[in-house]
Amino acid sequence: MPNCIKSLALNRFIALMKKKVHYPNLNSLRFLAAFVVVIHHTEQLKSIKHLPNLWDNHSFVPLVGKLGVDLFFVLSGFLITSLLVIEKASPSGINVKNFIIRRILRIWPLYFIIVLSAFFIIPVFPAFQLGYAFESVKDHFLANIILYVLFLPHLQIIILGPIAYAGHLWSIGIEEQFYLVWSSIVKKLSTTKLVNWIFAYIILYVTITAILRYLLHIHYQPKAFKINYDFIIAIFDVLRFDCLLIGALFAVLNRNLKAHSIITNKTFQLFIYLTEVCLAAAGYWFHSFFWEIHAVLYGLIILNLVRLETSLINIDFKLFDYLGKISYGIYMYHFFVINLVITIFYKYHIQVLAYPVIYLLVIAVASFSYKYIETYFLKLKKSFSVISTG
Repeated sequence: MPNCIKSLALNRFIALMKKKVHYPNLNSLRFLAAFVVVIHHTEQLKSIKHLPNLWDNHSFVPLVGKLGVDLFFVLSGFLITSLLVIEKASPSGINVKNFIIRRILRIWPLYFIIVLSAFFIIPVFPAFQLGYAFESVKDHFLANIILYVLFLPHLQIIILGPIAYAGHLWSIGIEEQFYLVWSSIVKKLSTTKLVNWIFAYIILYVTITAILRYLLHIHYQPKAFKINYDFIIAIFDVLRFDCLLIGALFAVLNRNLKAHSIITNKTFQLFIYLTEVCLAAAGYWFHSFFWEIHAVLYGLIILNLVRLETSLINIDFKLFDYLGKISYGIYMYHFFVINLVITIFYKYHIQVLAYPVIYLLVIAVASFSYKYIETYFLKLKKSFSVISTG
């Protein structure tokens, strides 16, 4: 193709994409995921402080905490893959370097604010120490900080134990590693090969995890050497790439699915919603393959929510949309806010107001961060974007 024609095609594509690619309901869903994670950590901190809590309720922990984070993963896999597929169809194709820069500008600022706060600021104030449940930053300080700087907080938790106010960053480490390689994979593989690659990874991952769990269950230890199956399974449990890939799989399906099909049928949608609610309420672990089952249900829900013409429900409200935009800040700052509110409100016996104040305060902090910190980097991010999202 002559350069002038190629340039014209690229300019037309860019002009079209600058109108913004918008997936309805996803921001609202992102806020709901952050909403339940806040509940999860509120009850966890109440338990640590020996206050009345729901943390010891066996169905509560999987219902609120893990499901919220898994929903984040599926959402990220769906949205990032959808945008990469659109970019791949452009005349210029996927620019891996620019993609990584965009992820850096979105993720790194708040990530390192939390890391610096957890390692260097909060430890100075004895009132904010959480005691036995978390590791002191002074212990293994160099190893801890290196793992966080290298975006390996998930391995830091497994090897050395969680750091107060930074333990929830493990999920950010998972996503950052995924982003580092995923754009190159999408760029190189055709749609068919990409789907096959995703299925192969998920099947291999689930198979290895099942074998390890079986060996742990029967206490099998090879004579030649001893394997710490608990440690290995902990690594597999925290590496939720399969949830991200399930989201990616539904992004590809969404691009190739007809407007009306069995998946978009309203009766089927109702069945999916009811199934997810029942399974979440029951807290059933499916022999520890908990997140894969729910991730598939989330993928089906997301696929339908972004298709307003056939979606059974619509949660794309302005308030929820805005809260979804600041949900990264809600997720990053909420742990500190929770501890601050709980410490004060339970001391003065006004705990009935704890949850409303926690949400109001964390939204206020996230809004401030979005306006005065994140917006600056988001504007820089646009200069490396072919597609404008909204």
